[in-house]
Amino acid sequence: MRNQPLAIALGFDAFLIVQPKVLETIRANVGGGHDFTEAGGILIGSYRGIHIDIVDCTVPHPADVRRRTLFDRKDKGHHDAAMAAWRLSGRTDTFVGEWHTHPEYHPSPSWLDRRTWARLNRRSSDPLVFCIAGWRSTWWGLGHGTMLKRLIP
Repeated sequence: MRNQPLAIALGFDAFLIVQPKVLETIRANVGGGHDFTEAGGILIGSYRGIHIDIVDCTVPHPADVRRRTLFDRKDKGHHDAAMAAWRLSGRTDTFVGEWHTHPEYHPSPSWLDRRTWARLNRRSSDPLVFCIAGWRSTWWGLGHGTMLKRLIP
């Protein structure tokens, strides 16, 4: 249903909440056709007890690398957006993960995605959310430490 947050159970009565604005932004960046290049950005939100609430995300910036089967977040603008959200929210909103697109109907993580996420997980004491949007469906995952769990909406 439009304008409703997406709620995904994390287990133990915990939920991932994704606000409609974020879902719409990600969906708007899923391209198609022969000139498709992957898009992506970071997920910004807060840890509310056992819940994760995603309230915003960034979109591709000029220095990011975009290819048909690759998105590499290189632009400093993503970090700047996370820091601005942190300051404006009174230090509650922060980087909670990342998203990108894949040129396929039903995406799943590539070996490069898994390697990148493992590196991010090692640097974070909090769980991180990962999202891959495809033409017909979206893959959601939760990483923490060495664990990566697929989330089913």
